Amino acid sequence: MKSSLSSIDLAVLVAEIRPRIVDSWVNNIYSIGQNLVILRFRKTTESPFELLIEPGKRIHITNYERKKPSTPNNKILSMRKHIRDLPVKNFYQRKIDRVIVLEIAYKDGYYKLVIELFSNGNIILIGPNDKIILAYSYRRMRDRDIHPGKEYIFPPSSDVNITNLDEKIIHEKIDSSSGKIVAVLNELMDIGPVYSKEILSRAGIESKNVEDLQENDIKRITEEILSFQKIVNNNDYDPVKYLDDGEIIDITPMSLSRYEELEQEEALSFNDEIDEYFSNLEEEPEFVEDRSQVSNKLTKHQKTLAKQEQHLEKLRNQEINEKKKGDLVYAHFQNVDELLSTILQARRSDVPWEEILSKLSLAKEKKIPSAIIMEKLEPRTKTIIVKLLDEESGNFELVELDFTKTITESANLFYEKAKKGRRKIPGALQAIKRTKELIEDTASTKETIVQEKEGRPLVIKRQKKWYEKFHWFKCKDHIVIGGTDAKVNERILKTYLDENDLFFHADVHGAPYVIVKDGQNGLSEECIAEIATFALSYSSLWTARKLIGDVYHVLPDQVSLSAPSGQFLAKGSVMIYGEKNYSKNIEVNHAVGIVLYDNNAQVIGGPVNSIEELTDIFVQLKPGDIPKGKIVKEIKGKLMKQCQEEEKYKIDALTVNDLLPFIPGDSEIIE
Repeated sequence: MKSSLSSIDLAVLVAEIRPRIVDSWVNNIYSIGQNLVILRFRKTTESPFELLIEPGKRIHITNYERKKPSTPNNKILSMRKHIRDLPVKNFYQRKIDRVIVLEIAYKDGYYKLVIELFSNGNIILIGPNDKIILAYSYRRMRDRDIHPGKEYIFPPSSDVNITNLDEKIIHEKIDSSSGKIVAVLNELMDIGPVYSKEILSRAGIESKNVEDLQENDIKRITEEILSFQKIVNNNDYDPVKYLDDGEIIDITPMSLSRYEELEQEEALSFNDEIDEYFSNLEEEPEFVEDRSQVSNKLTKHQKTLAKQEQHLEKLRNQEINEKKKGDLVYAHFQNVDELLSTILQARRSDVPWEEILSKLSLAKEKKIPSAIIMEKLEPRTKTIIVKLLDEESGNFELVELDFTKTITESANLFYEKAKKGRRKIPGALQAIKRTKELIEDTASTKETIVQEKEGRPLVIKRQKKWYEKFHWFKCKDHIVIGGTDAKVNERILKTYLDENDLFFHADVHGAPYVIVKDGQNGLSEECIAEIATFALSYSSLWTARKLIGDVYHVLPDQVSLSAPSGQFLAKGSVMIYGEKNYSKNIEVNHAVGIVLYDNNAQVIGGPVNSIEELTDIFVQLKPGDIPKGKIVKEIKGKLMKQCQEEEKYKIDALTVNDLLPFIPGDSEIIE
């Protein structure tokens, strides 16, 4: 589950939105609540647009309109004073770090607006003299001082990262390291554990520690890293949107194995998908947009149609261009085949690359046809670019080939990509047809006006959050989720466990996997006890009517669904590496409550203390012998008695199925 943007996410976003921001003018700046800052830009070629910044979490252009406060805070006023109505001349990501910089022209210099998206994040305005003017958060660290008047120093960053690795650096790092492979790759690539784990998955590596790697394992890891590097350096991303029961779970710059069980859709605009994803996660969206209005529906459908038509054009170009490459390779079969054979033969004879390149260069000077077509040779990536004449157009075309493949294999790859584009065209046409029908239907539909009626008010169905498909509760600012069965346990571990979370598990057979989102950030001892209680309540202890148990918690990289080589892991089990942090003699306690809103009621459940902080309307349960299906009606009746007469209709509208998921098992009500 995405809770913030990775450095790779930022690379994709910057590449996509940079053309819009550069050469625009800062029109205005706003703050929304404690965390959101919005920069509005204007450009002569398009309507004003807004860049949303949430320090430590996200940055993207937003298509949603939010209510803006009439009185901005002092920092926003100061930012307006310095950079409003000035042109943006650069917008970039520093190295591969989670740091974005806007350079804003002023006289003979530049203001810099630095957005830090790591840890708790920050927004820092730096003057043309490189001194800090203001920051959203002032702090003094060992190697940096973020205070007005101080020279701004970028956060420490490695000079070696995914963009400039080679085989030698990779091998030296692995050979000189010990401990967990993921940690070594994190330090080596500097792009986070998600992609370190992805590299290992693609390489088929199951070992946990560097010491267990064989030479062939290191070779496969190296190949996958260099393949990944090529994607990053060429901005050759293919963003994917993942859905679980129709709900967006994540958007990533490329397909990831951790989500292989989820439904996948191509993301046409990475920025727009990120915007929609995070905007819908906002706990209290302050959108002015009224989605029930026909005009807004039309705008949304028209935007979708524009994206779909762009995608169709991309598929048609893919079919034409890839087929053309295959045809060109066959049209110059003799020269291409001779060039590839020369390179492969020389390598099999252990001829050094320097000598191969020198001989090919000499052959080119002698006008040998098979050498003339060579434009560029990249031994490290095993690619060669050839310049081939298209007889039909009279133009030369550059074609990239893998010199380890035969000419037939290369041509077939081009033809297969062309077929892939052609196969997707009918689906794209159908999607366009459906969207056009929606536009027609919406345009012909009159706006619905809801009239106030006497009598019982209307209960509006509440839109559920992503975590409500699991066992869940909230402790302070932390969302806690637990599996509902063995299959869901595995799914939340694969899909929702992120690097900054914590994993909890009751020390009994038959217990949910429990994940605390952002659990490594400020989780109190009180919350640890509450989460342990939650883990016990939904375990087999409830069915066994035992009221005390132990629970442990560990870091995400200590958890694995696969056993070490040569060992067996029972279905539904999990392997824990390293030391466990135990919470001993935890008492089972559980409550089911109701939170009332203007037009509906929400059921909540969890440890009594956490529920009591959120509502006065709740009942406390203990293990008993009344079946869930029977006690649910009794619980609903007691909840209704606790609220005022004019609010009872909201609870009455709740169904049995709304309440059942919050009852751990056969129970009794504690009076």
